[in-house]
Amino acid sequence: MNALRAFEAAARHSSISKAAAELNVSHSVVSQHVRNLEDWFGSKLFKRSGNRIELTGEGRRLEPQVAHGLQILSDACAGLLQASQQGAIIVSAEPALASRWLRRKITQFSEQFPKIECHLRSDWQIPDTNEHQIDLVIHFDERIQRLPGGKSQLFPVDGFPACAPSLADQLRANDPDSFFDIPIIHDNGRHVWQQWFAEHAKDSRKWTQGKVFSDLALTIDAAIDGEGVFLADKIICKRELDSGQLVQIDSRTSRCTWYSIAARENAAPNSPAETFKSWLIAEVKTHLPA
Repeated sequence: MNALRAFEAAARHSSISKAAAELNVSHSVVSQHVRNLEDWFGSKLFKRSGNRIELTGEGRRLEPQVAHGLQILSDACAGLLQASQQGAIIVSAEPALASRWLRRKITQFSEQFPKIECHLRSDWQIPDTNEHQIDLVIHFDERIQRLPGGKSQLFPVDGFPACAPSLADQLRANDPDSFFDIPIIHDNGRHVWQQWFAEHAKDSRKWTQGKVFSDLALTIDAAIDGEGVFLADKIICKRELDSGQLVQIDSRTSRCTWYSIAARENAAPNSPAETFKSWLIAEVKTHLPA
């Protein structure tokens, strides 16, 4: 079964490395599984070209049947888990993520897994999962690296300048840098704007100015109130951008950070926390923009 899962993932990604990352095993483990299958069938399933792999004729015949069979097994297990798995989990999350994205995701999860109680805490400080009975921590990647247990990246935060419509109306037509005349605002230090200016306007020292708020949630609220320009993104700020409370005023982006999820050390693979973690990662892959 493990060999078939490795084959299906490698075929879907056309990559041993990507299959290994998805299955959370090493490159050599996936390669060995594929070799074992090829030895058992007595046929080559992949042909290799540089870093990419392609299915052979035999591989193309095998792949759809294996994928279909694995999906049937996955659906059967998921259906039973949704009907029977129960328990309570505590999730600690960065405040902006908790209020503007994760809360709605937890509501969706609870509809599918009605016997799992999911309690959400909004925390700027990173709690120790082992000492504070926290099952999962979702926060900026650089802030959860010290935690024990498994960690997975959820999605990147790619920031672009945005502000309230009242400030956007003050911008000079056809001048992409006219927003430099508007105050800028920061969350948790000036390093994010510093990086943006280093990439797009390295001669400017504008990033050294402006108010600094303690977290992203406060910065978003300040921007909505017309206090300045900040680096928004299309995921956390989606509701405000869609409603017109915030307006993107420059298309240039900078990779600010990643949101990542950390589980408690030695969490059981079939625990409610692992079920929620796997569900959330799948949601990100399915519904978030590439």
